[in-house]
Amino acid sequence: MNRPNSKSLSNRLLKIVSILAMMYLVCLLVIMVTVGFAQADKSHKELEQKLALSLSNTAAIALYVNNKEIADEVISSLLLHEEIDAVRLESDEGVSFSSNHVVDAESSLWVNSNQYRLYSPTDGEPLGTLYIHNNHSVLQQKALSQVFSQVAFALGQFFVTVIALVLVFERIIGKPLTSLSNALNSATPGSTDLIPIDKKNQENELGVVVNSVNTFIENSRHAIERERGLRSQIEHWEQYYRNLAEQDTLTGLKNRLGCEKYVEQVASSSRYIALLLVDLDGFKGINDSYGHAAGDFVLKEIAKRFSTLQLDSNVPGVVGRIGGDEFVIYLALQKTDQELLEDIASDAVRLANLPFAYQSHVFSVGCSVGISVGKTISIDAEKLVHQADQAMYAVKQLNKNDYQFYQAEDNVTNIK
Repeated sequence: MNRPNSKSLSNRLLKIVSILAMMYLVCLLVIMVTVGFAQADKSHKELEQKLALSLSNTAAIALYVNNKEIADEVISSLLLHEEIDAVRLESDEGVSFSSNHVVDAESSLWVNSNQYRLYSPTDGEPLGTLYIHNNHSVLQQKALSQVFSQVAFALGQFFVTVIALVLVFERIIGKPLTSLSNALNSATPGSTDLIPIDKKNQENELGVVVNSVNTFIENSRHAIERERGLRSQIEHWEQYYRNLAEQDTLTGLKNRLGCEKYVEQVASSSRYIALLLVDLDGFKGINDSYGHAAGDFVLKEIAKRFSTLQLDSNVPGVVGRIGGDEFVIYLALQKTDQELLEDIASDAVRLANLPFAYQSHVFSVGCSVGISVGKTISIDAEKLVHQADQAMYAVKQLNKNDYQFYQAEDNVTNIK
């Protein structure tokens, strides 16, 4: 049986899961990038605030005593961090110390800087301001590096998880579904082979499906067997009743309908049909003298004798009983053979005259035989019987116990 084109359900489920996973990954990456940059910026601000807080006292002292060396130490400590590219200490009286690694104009440089107030170490009054300018390219590079590391780690986890899920899905669902599909495709109506299921899947959904399918296969096989049995019985009885309709119930020979159907069947395989119509002579006297049971016995014996005669002639044909004591012998011929027909008719008369032993009685009958022959190309069964009947009647008019061919009105035999 040809396997129908089909799309794998497991592959479809894997595609859907993969698409959903990719959508989830994209959303996750967008969130991670956004949050990553925000966290990197927050981390730097926290670091900068800690540095400014830890160095604010020293910077205030440098401005308070107007000491350049102390101010340079504070500035150098801050510039050690590559995220900071410019630092300035400025008192409220206008004293300032600064250093920068950029080429921006001094005025715009400090405007864009982060400012932290400095307080006098003696009385705690505002003293000046600490300016810290950030290297934005370095900050972006570090943020990107940090975000990239997080994204790479997340991607690694994602793909490892997806691969593991695919392998587990294929092992638990994909392979059993494929095996079930192949087994179902190879299943044929009436087959005794059931679909196998491994032990680990016997009690899950796949096991339920396989058990249901196996039950269906068993029921289908039994139904097919019952249907075949019923069909065989129907064919048997159809043939029986068909034969019964075409059979004489007493002798088992063909009846009139059976003989007509035989003529129709052999008309295409032979050129001529010869009919020997046999009417028993003296049969009524047996019925009257010995009873109908004796008459039935004679009819059965005549049927056996004529059937044997037809078989021994080696000519295709059939023997039938079409009336009370009327028998017919149909012969299918490829050519007309008057001598052959005369021999068969003569033997029929001889066989009919043989004595019958019934119980303690011995008696005999005779017969009159009328013969007609017709071409199958334009055969008329009723006409053929009518012609043989005329020939048989002519025999009865003469001396009985004889045979005669049908002759037309011009007294010329119709055998050509």
